Amino acid sequence: MKKGFLFVISGPSAVGKTTVANELLKREIGLQRAITCTTRAKREGELDGVDYFFMTKDEFLQRAENGEFAENSEVYGNYYGILLSTIKEKIEQGINTLLVINWEGFLKIKKLFGNNIVGFFLVPPSLDDLETRIRARGTDTEDVIKQRMDMIAEDMKHKDEFDFCVKNIKRR
Repeated sequence: MKKGFLFVISGPSAVGKTTVANELLKREIGLQRAITCTTRAKREGELDGVDYFFMTKDEFLQRAENGEFAENSEVYGNYYGILLSTIKEKIEQGINTLLVINWEGFLKIKKLFGNNIVGFFLVPPSLDDLETRIRARGTDTEDVIKQRMDMIAEDMKHKDEFDFCVKNIKRR
C-alpha cells in the first residue's frame, strides 16, 4: 500500500493558518486534517474532536510524559501537540494528511517523517495587517497581543526551513 504524505501549514500567529487549511479541506483534494491537541480554551464555534482535542493541562502533560506526542510545545501559555499514533495511522493507511502546527513542530515531525512531509509557511502582507487580525479575534489581552507580536520576528526567521513560503493576502 502506498504511504500517505503529511502537508504542514505553519506561520506566525493570526496569519490565517486555520482559514487556509479549512479552504483546502473544502476543495476535496484528497486531504484529511489531523486534529491536534491543546490546553487553550475553545473559541466561539470550535468543537472538541473537530477543531482540536481540548485537554486539561494535567492530561496533556501526562500524555507528553508518556511519549504519546510526535511533537508538542507551549505557546503563549497553552500547550499544543499532535499524537504520534494519529500521524502513523494516517501515513500507514495511505491518507494524505494536513497538519496546522508551529515551525518547531514542523521541524520535529520532519525528523520523524522526512520523506513523507511537505511544509508551507504562511507570511502576512504586513505586520500591521497581522496585528489587525489578532485584535479582530477579540480573545486576547493587551499583554498577550504584545507577546504574539514579539514572537512574530522569531517565527519569521524560520520560513526558509519550509518547502514553500506563501504570502497570505486576505481576500475582501
